[in-house]
Amino acid sequence: MRIMIFGGNGFIGQHLAENLELNHQVEIFDRKTTPRSGYFGDIKDREAVFQAMSHCDRWANLAGVLGTQELICDAAGAVQTNILGAVNIFDAATAFQKPGLQIAVGNYWMLNPYSITRTASERFALFYNRERGTDIRVVRAMNVFGEGQAQRPIRKLVPNLIVNALLDQPITIYGDGEQIMDLIYVKDAVEILSRALLADAPNSIVYEAGAGGDVTVNQALNIVCQLTESLSPVEYLPMRPGEEPNAVVQISTQGWVDLRGYLDYHPSDLTPLAKAMAQTVNWYREHLVEFN
Repeated sequence: MRIMIFGGNGFIGQHLAENLELNHQVEIFDRKTTPRSGYFGDIKDREAVFQAMSHCDRWANLAGVLGTQELICDAAGAVQTNILGAVNIFDAATAFQKPGLQIAVGNYWMLNPYSITRTASERFALFYNRERGTDIRVVRAMNVFGEGQAQRPIRKLVPNLIVNALLDQPITIYGDGEQIMDLIYVKDAVEILSRALLADAPNSIVYEAGAGGDVTVNQALNIVCQLTESLSPVEYLPMRPGEEPNAVVQISTQGWVDLRGYLDYHPSDLTPLAKAMAQTVNWYREHLVEFN
């Protein structure tokens, strides 16, 4: 089967490609070029999206502009890519009758351009399924981390903890660190995405890719500091614009019911957090010169 990954050169996209390449032919559509690029283009380019869709059997849309604080003054850019770009993909999927997958966010209720636009694309996917006859699976990915995640320009929690810890540089925590962020290892997240894309499962629900466990930012910080034996000082600052204090973002009870029932995915399939974090720390240690 030929599978097109829109945004396939991004962090999650590269891992999903590796997962799917074990049994399928994978094509990449991305505005960033890499040695594995297939289609160079932007999902805002409707003609390019339709052309790419005509050459695949299934597709996954991971493309988008990221950022919380970073998009506070660029709502229009987020709308153009995360909503209108996704609609281009949905229209192409409708025209060619190709099933696919749309990624969404765990913090769908937060008021920032990224969460709002990703959630709008989630809702549009469900609308297309009900009214246009598409078969689009929607998966809300929680806080995905792992090998290859960039530290900049978008400030993601885990790479910033690890890189600063390895360099013994100050670590910044926004808020009191007691907010719950469902940390799921990227290899586990893409396995859920892969199953959602390929399984004979309902498209009227929203699947959740998370690990659960009530893990706080402070707990993640402690794990990283122990693994790196870091001497980094920790600085607590006010929450950034677009974020909420005391937030709880993690997979729901119903989310696990759906994963077990429809995707045959169980908590025992997850990589233990300590092991996943250790593997991630080792990757950053080996590539530290790229971040120094």
